[in-house]
Amino acid sequence: MSGPVIANILAGIGRRIRVPATYREIQAGLTNKSYLVEIEGRPHVLRLDTGHAATMGLDRGLELEIQRRAAGAGLAPGILAADADEGWLLYEYLEGRALQPGDLVNHAMLEAIATLLRAVHGLPASGRLLSVSAAAARYAAIVQPAPDLSAFAQRCVEAVVAAPSPVTIRCCHNDVVAANIVSNGRLRLIDWEYACDNDPLFDLASLAGYHDLDERAVAALLAAYAGGVDGEMRERLSAQRRLFDALQWLWLAAQQVLSPKDGQLARLEALKTRIA
Repeated sequence: MSGPVIANILAGIGRRIRVPATYREIQAGLTNKSYLVEIEGRPHVLRLDTGHAATMGLDRGLELEIQRRAAGAGLAPGILAADADEGWLLYEYLEGRALQPGDLVNHAMLEAIATLLRAVHGLPASGRLLSVSAAAARYAAIVQPAPDLSAFAQRCVEAVVAAPSPVTIRCCHNDVVAANIVSNGRLRLIDWEYACDNDPLFDLASLAGYHDLDERAVAALLAAYAGGVDGEMRERLSAQRRLFDALQWLWLAAQQVLSPKDGQLARLEALKTRIA
């Protein structure tokens, strides 16, 4: 994405701003590229679609709606401007640091994350329930042309379809990983592109499954979130962790087909062992 194109986006916002002379790319992934830009003396992030958002089933309009609500509740960066149809989003840059996997062994941090997630789950429902079976089918279709991945992809689809229906439905982030949690005196979440309604324990499962948390850390996170743990709650979380693992494998396999990386193959093999 060239500087003039970014400048045109900023110039079209409709407010008097100083167009930055330089842009610094800070993140590039399958669905987005992000740039740090300065507007009126304050840093912001300009996120641009790469063209794979629709392929991965993202709803940019819904994302904006939920992030605006979350920002109003102090749970997400504020949005300065956006165009869901054009695929760009300009939002407040959160000073602070993104959490690291090592932070997740700290009991106080797990309690803080649990408090953050309870607040997220207290947001108004979005009206759209995450269809895990549709997501699994979408990822599996991307993987289908890759014979080394397609056979196990079908096994993961079957695991997703067999997962129990949500007992409770709340507004969820659905991509709770350490890198999406920013600490600057309080915790806030970024990257709301997968947000919609779901079983709230899926958010805990994503943190546990993505970072391979041990059972002690998982128990501490659940206890902090629920204010105590019973057998039913543990079983619900266990089911969500199995579901997340299958979806995580499919999502990574789809990414590997669309944007191959050696590190993804190692992770796919590790997850395959756990799922099998």
